[in-house]
Amino acid sequence: MEPVVPPRVEETPEIEASTAVPTAPIKSTTQKKSSSGILAAMVGVLLLILAGGAAMLYFLQQMDAPMSTGSPGDMAIREADYIRIGWQKDAYDVLGKFIAGTSVEEKLHYVHNPEILRPHMENFYGGVFINDSDTPAEAFSASELPEADRKRGIFVLFYNQLPQFALREFFRPLAPLEVQYGIDEADSSLSTMARVGDFAMEPMRVLAFFKRTDESLKLDWEIFAQTKYRVFRDFVELPEVGHSEVLRALVQEAVPDEGQGIAGTRTYRFSDPAHPSDSAQIDVVVDSELGRTLSVIDWLGTELNQPITKTATVELEWAGDEAAPILQIKRFICWEFLGLGGKEMPVTAASE
Repeated sequence: MEPVVPPRVEETPEIEASTAVPTAPIKSTTQKKSSSGILAAMVGVLLLILAGGAAMLYFLQQMDAPMSTGSPGDMAIREADYIRIGWQKDAYDVLGKFIAGTSVEEKLHYVHNPEILRPHMENFYGGVFINDSDTPAEAFSASELPEADRKRGIFVLFYNQLPQFALREFFRPLAPLEVQYGIDEADSSLSTMARVGDFAMEPMRVLAFFKRTDESLKLDWEIFAQTKYRVFRDFVELPEVGHSEVLRALVQEAVPDEGQGIAGTRTYRFSDPAHPSDSAQIDVVVDSELGRTLSVIDWLGTELNQPITKTATVELEWAGDEAAPILQIKRFICWEFLGLGGKEMPVTAASE
């Protein structure tokens, strides 16, 4: 769009000296006309400058807002490109800034639902200096979720550090030839000291989910913290009666342990989404609100020949007494991960 140029203001010509009458009144009139012409020219120049500035401002605004211009077809193409690969740049940028933060206050700027999570994060970190440099943003890889999830503005980056061996810090004993060739069996001491797993650092897997908001992509802190700090594993392996924890999990019906099946119940396995080995099995009464909710993934005794796995958000709790703690479902919050695609169900149930 071309800027509107105001009409040019012509200067008033000066009176030639040969025709001027050398009297005071005529000389004064000539000076006034000359001053008026100069003023008009200055106003014209000023209007030109203002018009040019307005045109430049409009041009810059058009450059800064590419999504607001163009045909609907162009906008659809840009949107399709964003959910396919364009989101990755924003995700790495947000994750890098989150990891660089060393306090809850600094990290909250990049977290989804910050004010809701503030007290939980403050309690989780305990007010200490936070150092997330062991999982740098550039070490994460982009994982492709189903297109339906990406269209809903849900994206994920994945950090996967394989087990590492610290050979400088450990010495693994060499078994005698008799043991190596199977003539003799290794004693318990040698078996324990020579176990490969004893000389390996644990793998680290972290899921960084992002939710697209009107402002920008935001990190789902709850899944990030749960997977990085193995919250699921610590909860199920360290029973504490009365202690409960809201967890994101993969859920599927499981075959009960031999001799452990209870009539009128089905067994379900809940596992951490990044660490499948961090899991627990819970028996649920079939004829209960919770049993009916979980029945959508039942496969044992049906025509299906493999388990159905779904994501869910649940609150697990240790009940019973200290001598025999029992893990149960205190609340089934929702299918999918709460805060991403899941919304809390109005009716919850406990597995009793």
